[in-house]
Amino acid sequence: MSGLSDLLAAIKIGAKTTPCKGAHKVRAVFFDTYGTVCDFYGPIKRRFERFAREHGVTCDAGAMAIAWRTAYALSTFTQAAKQTAFRPLREIQRENLEVVMKAHFPGPVSAQELDELTTVWDRLDPWPDTVAGLRLLKGQAIIAPMSNGNFIDMVNLARHAGLPWDIILGASVAQMYKPHPDAYLKSIAALGLPPEEVCMVAAHQAELPHAAGHGMQTAFIMRPDEFGGPVKPREPEAGKLYLSAAEIYPEGEWTYVTDSLVDLAEQIRRA
Repeated sequence: MSGLSDLLAAIKIGAKTTPCKGAHKVRAVFFDTYGTVCDFYGPIKRRFERFAREHGVTCDAGAMAIAWRTAYALSTFTQAAKQTAFRPLREIQRENLEVVMKAHFPGPVSAQELDELTTVWDRLDPWPDTVAGLRLLKGQAIIAPMSNGNFIDMVNLARHAGLPWDIILGASVAQMYKPHPDAYLKSIAALGLPPEEVCMVAAHQAELPHAAGHGMQTAFIMRPDEFGGPVKPREPEAGKLYLSAAEIYPEGEWTYVTDSLVDLAEQIRRA
């Protein structure tokens, strides 16, 4: 398989469609986390910049942050598509970082430095609306990360960013990375709820058809600064993946479309 589009195509999408707004009560809200709940680009770029200053060299820290994130996406999608043995995300991130540093960093990097740099994923910043929005949503429903981050990754990030989760679900529950069906279905089953009473929130619309295909409600949230500025156009070029461009235009009939979690909480309350 040559790329992300091939990997996604290899993962079966269910036949159901996402419910209309207000058709079912929302009893749980699941969240993609890296990029949706927290900003990965800014903190990782700054960490690479600081590392370069400490070594007395220069590097394209933004390109390195995006390369690392892209490698993460391809690695987890490959595991989901090929259904290979589950490996801790920290291990995957560490391996990908070594490749990124060899390709982009002008100098040697020790194993200890690679280990420390990998922990930056535990210290991402929440978007400005995140914590307030999560608290409002928590007053209405169960809230949980439905992330490819493992239990320990999500615990560390929640403690750093003040994310008030009720429970941590996602890849560790399923032992499969998104968008494998088990990641969604086993997380839903853990709460004993029907899929139509669970809403999946993501800034990445490639994920939402998979949630919708299992009958979940869906919410697309725009994060225009996710990649430091580049935005996917309203009319994307055919065949181009736009892996390093934020999505700000809805590409499906999602249950909710929003630009903040505070607004999403209000939409769900009214619905």
